Amino acid sequence: MHTFIRILASDLNIFISTGSKTREYKKVLAEEIEAQSLNYNIIEDISRSSEINAVIYADDSDISDFSVFPDDTVIFSIFAGVEKTLLNKTIQQPLVRLIDVEMTECMAEWCTAHVLRYHLDLDEFIKPEKKEWKAHDKERLLANQIDIGILGLGTLGSATAEKLKKLDFKVTGWSATEKKITGVRSLIGAEGLTRILSTSDYLILLLPLTEKTKTIINSDTLKIVKTGAILINAGRGGLIEDNDLLKALDSGKLSGCTLDVFNEEPLPPEHPFWSHDKVTVTPHISAPTRLKSSIQSILANISRIKEGLQPIGLVEKKRSY
Repeated sequence: MHTFIRILASDLNIFISTGSKTREYKKVLAEEIEAQSLNYNIIEDISRSSEINAVIYADDSDISDFSVFPDDTVIFSIFAGVEKTLLNKTIQQPLVRLIDVEMTECMAEWCTAHVLRYHLDLDEFIKPEKKEWKAHDKERLLANQIDIGILGLGTLGSATAEKLKKLDFKVTGWSATEKKITGVRSLIGAEGLTRILSTSDYLILLLPLTEKTKTIINSDTLKIVKTGAILINAGRGGLIEDNDLLKALDSGKLSGCTLDVFNEEPLPPEHPFWSHDKVTVTPHISAPTRLKSSIQSILANISRIKEGLQPIGLVEKKRSY
């Protein structure tokens, strides 16, 4: 159980270390403190670390040793995924990952857009190989005839499921624990994974990267996947075994995929994903951190702590999220 004793004080000292964006974050934080009439201070001198109650942090920052901060300093990540942050074993303080309404909406929109892109065969018509008038003879399936499986029904997965359900797609989710989302079937466990893989026309990956989810898409699970399915990964690159995915695409087991996250980022120019005709690569843009809304979310979380509530997104380090 975490304690947040010092953050309950009337004064609050916040340190920002967000790499190349530190200056921008300081500016927006100062504006929000003034706009909300908050009695908070922005500390710029790391030598005053013993006075710091909260750190707004990004993995590419200059801080590597968190032992300089008191044990009850709260570390607020500006990212939704914290698997890289957790590699730093000096972080013994409470860690809170970013859960932000605007970021969540970004992810839901991005995933929905790519489902619709495939569903409507937009690529074929937007960038045809030849400039010729060519229409499909077959009738296109309607949304209510399409099964979509979402691996991961956390904040981002649930929002994506709800948006796709509003468009009348048949949506099923798989997660560590059962979720209750109106109109969305929730599956758990090994049996649930087999079911969602074998019945989904589209598979959307929105899982956190943990020991249990690492390379969850591999040669064994791809054998279970419905032939001709389309894969969309906006979760983490480590969820996929790259070579196994390429083999599934080449064999026709998968008919296409869109990848926004990769085992190595930036994706090396020589990687076969760039040139494969069934792969769409986007440069980790599905749900980028939004400056103002992320600061507002962090400040709202600080308010929750001051009210004696647990912050939203408090990381269970053993689970990696």
